[in-house]
Amino acid sequence: MGILKLEKGQVLHKADTDEVNSIEILVKGSLKVSNSNTDIKLTVGAFAGAVEKPGQPYIYTYEALEESAVYSYPFESLDDIPNIVKSNPKIAPILASTAISSACSVCAVFEQYEHLMADYADYPSLCIKVGETQKSFPEMEEIIAPEMHRRIPQWAVDYCNSLKENEAALKKSYYPLSMDIAVGMVMTSFTIYNGLSEDVQELNVYRKTLAKKTTAFRQTMKMIRAKLDDLERSEAGGDSTTTVVNALTTILAYSAVPPETAAKFEEQIAAFKANENRYDSYDEARALRRSIATSFYEIFTPCFLKSLTDEDLPIELKMFFMFGFVDEELAGEKNTTILCNMAKSYTPDPDGNVLLLYEWLKKVYMLEVDPSKNEFDQDWPTYLREQKTSGSINEAQLEAMMNNSIKRLEFEIHNLFTSANTGTNGQLASFVPIFCATDVVRPLDKCVATPARVQAVFDKILDIDFGCFYRPALVSFPEYGIQHFVYNTEVRPYLILMPNFGSRGLMWQEIEGVKKTTPAHMVLSIFHSEDLETTIVRMCAQFRWEMCRRIQGVRYTDITEPSLTAEYTNYLQFYKKNGNLSSDMKDRIKIMLQKARNDYKNVF
Repeated sequence: MGILKLEKGQVLHKADTDEVNSIEILVKGSLKVSNSNTDIKLTVGAFAGAVEKPGQPYIYTYEALEESAVYSYPFESLDDIPNIVKSNPKIAPILASTAISSACSVCAVFEQYEHLMADYADYPSLCIKVGETQKSFPEMEEIIAPEMHRRIPQWAVDYCNSLKENEAALKKSYYPLSMDIAVGMVMTSFTIYNGLSEDVQELNVYRKTLAKKTTAFRQTMKMIRAKLDDLERSEAGGDSTTTVVNALTTILAYSAVPPETAAKFEEQIAAFKANENRYDSYDEARALRRSIATSFYEIFTPCFLKSLTDEDLPIELKMFFMFGFVDEELAGEKNTTILCNMAKSYTPDPDGNVLLLYEWLKKVYMLEVDPSKNEFDQDWPTYLREQKTSGSINEAQLEAMMNNSIKRLEFEIHNLFTSANTGTNGQLASFVPIFCATDVVRPLDKCVATPARVQAVFDKILDIDFGCFYRPALVSFPEYGIQHFVYNTEVRPYLILMPNFGSRGLMWQEIEGVKKTTPAHMVLSIFHSEDLETTIVRMCAQFRWEMCRRIQGVRYTDITEPSLTAEYTNYLQFYKKNGNLSSDMKDRIKIMLQKARNDYKNVF
């Protein structure tokens, strides 16, 4: 025992070969402690062999990374460590500090899996931010971490990391206070070190498989991180990364509206930008907002119709359709860059249930879906029949308009677009349908309601309420003598993303027309400032209530005809006599009813 010098690359102890009978303090250079799955680096003052078991083969290989030297001591049990620390009073604080650093290195190895899965969770929003098309990594969905029986609680890991963060102060004023403090810190770190080391060994086989499975994703994340760094450096340096200039001019030229209409809209936008109190309630500001809204929808329709035959749609028009973007100065340079990247990287919902407003209008125009109901709860056929009854159109005109793409589109824009755009924004008095930086109250990449995010929320809801979108359907099999057979079928709703920054989601209609097996229509701001899950849960609850009322008819609250709404209405009506409810719960129900003005649907 004593001093032992090592050349660069020389192995001090070899895993599965040498037997543990000594422990070393590194007095010069550095060592690599490794096995087939992981490695950490030891620096001067560290114990080499602290995780090994005396009398057993070495678990790790200890190799000199440079010209190094160690001082060797006999090692029969962990009880030898305090004596070793006490025999080196001058470097005891260093031994304590380095022992903590070694324990933190093991903690970092253990947490690598969590970091990888956090990256995977952030991947969609990062793609949006840098303008990359999101790729599919099905292998990431298959990853299931092994069940770990952690020998060291999380608070001990946090404690260890905190000691490392405050290393300089502790080494100067705490560890030198007493030899017992230094010994205690060394032994504490060894306890953490040994426990985590055993956990890591159990994790090693899994990590090896994980590394092979996630190679493609990790390489993609490196590229995304590099682009993100470039973007942040450009923003910090003041360099413009925006390729969108004079967007309003481009949009108006594309629309080919009459010159007077284009000039009026340009004047309105200029006045809006110049008005510092643009959202105030005085008459001039309100009139300006109303005139901008009228002009916006007048320009939207010709732009949309032209885009249907345009295979190379300008990015300004994509941003216009997706976000209501019309002017880069109103949006702000940073937001314009993000919106541009989002438009470039947008990926449609493969199931076709979560749609941009543009995608939805395209379906209406192509006769793939019927227009939504208007504010009088009239669908397209009902509206036309009402027009015929009132004498506004005749039978021939009704037949001609029924499948007229332009008329259907105008009906949808006039009703769903204008009303739902205002409703989902939530600011009924001050709403204007153009994107403005002053509306942005959360980072855009954090609140954008992409189809993937929306579908993830729906999947989470259906994991709990799997029957939410099931409804009874009727079929007959006359060849078998069965005239009426009722079964349940699932019909997922359409969720339409409105081009605004808002705070509300609306359950627009529960069915199309009178057929009960048609999809519901829901609308939501594409930039949603509130909690997305809470909003969609509320829309699903509204759908549940309305669909139950549709199926049950006037008996939807009659407890003698069992249904979800009847059961809930009965629950609220007689909650005071319900012996299964505590006093606190009864008080909560009372307050909810008062807030909802005894409207059971709102409480539901």
